[in-house]
Amino acid sequence: MDKRQKILIVDDAEFNRVILKEILGETYNYLEAENGNQAIQIVEENPEIDLMLLDINMPQMNGFGVLEWMNRFQWIDETPVIMISSEESVDTMRKAYEMGITDYITRPFDSVIVKKRVQNTLALYANQKRLVNVVVDQVYEKEENNNIMIGILSNVLGFRNSESSEHILHIKTATEMMLRKLVKVTDAYPLTEADIALITTASSLHDIGKVGIPEEILNKPGRLTDEEFKIMKTHSEIGASLIRDMRFPKDKPLVHTAWEICRWHHERWDGKGYPDGLKGEEIPISAQVVSIVDVYDALTSERCYKKAFDHDTAIRMILDGQCGQFNPVLLKCLKELSLQFSRMFTNKPDDNKQYYEAQRLSDEILREKSLPRKNYSQRVIKLMQEKIEFFKTNSGKTSIEYNVISGQISIMNEKQQIICQRNDPKYDISNVFEVNREDIRQVSNLLDQTSIQNKEISLHIMAKVENKRQMCALKLHTLWSPLKKDGYIGIVGYFESI
Repeated sequence: MDKRQKILIVDDAEFNRVILKEILGETYNYLEAENGNQAIQIVEENPEIDLMLLDINMPQMNGFGVLEWMNRFQWIDETPVIMISSEESVDTMRKAYEMGITDYITRPFDSVIVKKRVQNTLALYANQKRLVNVVVDQVYEKEENNNIMIGILSNVLGFRNSESSEHILHIKTATEMMLRKLVKVTDAYPLTEADIALITTASSLHDIGKVGIPEEILNKPGRLTDEEFKIMKTHSEIGASLIRDMRFPKDKPLVHTAWEICRWHHERWDGKGYPDGLKGEEIPISAQVVSIVDVYDALTSERCYKKAFDHDTAIRMILDGQCGQFNPVLLKCLKELSLQFSRMFTNKPDDNKQYYEAQRLSDEILREKSLPRKNYSQRVIKLMQEKIEFFKTNSGKTSIEYNVISGQISIMNEKQQIICQRNDPKYDISNVFEVNREDIRQVSNLLDQTSIQNKEISLHIMAKVENKRQMCALKLHTLWSPLKKDGYIGIVGYFESI
């Protein structure tokens, strides 16, 4: 695979393109465009371009037209542009710099100047990309570790408690959704991004006090007696005490917020909650939000003492006050999020779940202006949209999803139930099916031939499906990222008996 840096030369004069390539030599891999329209198409198809050398005066679309497109789609942040022109007008140069170019080279070309400016620009952006990627990796590694710890906590509490181990994960997701909706519908709670992240993380600890409740009460299949319910209610105070007594600095925002949520997530707007009978805005907004989503998840989840209510019934019960009184603004948020909650938290197969995750990341981009997160989120959204389109086109078939980096392979049947899952970085998708070596070799060879322009392969193989060997149609679609230049980062696909 060609590892040379890629330069796109955009000039309507072939002579100029040839001169630039001769000056720069064979150090680089070149793409060429005769006009702005071609340049835009090439950039769309090759997001990994390292530098663009752009002429101003061209037919169909000139250099400034290209810069307008690059600014509109934020490509200018990813791909540096050196303007090349015979014009030495100060106004022209100023306009070009204002539109985001990195440097300006005039004709006739001075070979030393051209080489140095190209080298300097490529080195500068390569260092910037490395720094951005380091920051992205650190931020998202920290986030991944945080999610792993929350997952462990969920399973520990779920193992001991009759509640689903997904309860904590549901609360975390729903809390974030409610907080984001809250800041949209009112200015009464000026929550920052840091506040939302803090409350969302702290929400995972809301029921930690249940570790101090006797198991025979926690998992009692029938209705609790008054005395048992009195003991059960102490979990909020136990949780707050656990956090208070841990050797953490008490002035840390996360510690304080987690304490608030643990102690007061069963308080009610009308003062009829517990343990302190707080009323209205005496209850911190963090505890108010966790309180309402906790009730929703409790209603829609099966417990050892009750069946699950359906989504519509649960929403109606909360809005009608059957589960205690809540902040009217939060009731409004819940009502507006009803459709999303229904699709995100029911156990029914739903093709739109990835869509809502993509939508959430889109909102994140609008809020977050820092370069690392914006670029990461844009890439995630593009990949999600690509996967959604593939599965929509090929719905109703046994689906495959493979992550090259983690080695995770998931196979789901037509009802979106997982029938096979494996997580092994050394594993290869070619070995997913019980097929002969010749077919494995053929799949591997075809996958090696895929590229960002030609992403899909289709073939027939003999595979073991439902304990029966039969001929199957296999279609695989590779997923690519500009950050990984040595191959695809994932695969989605389907197979069906023929």
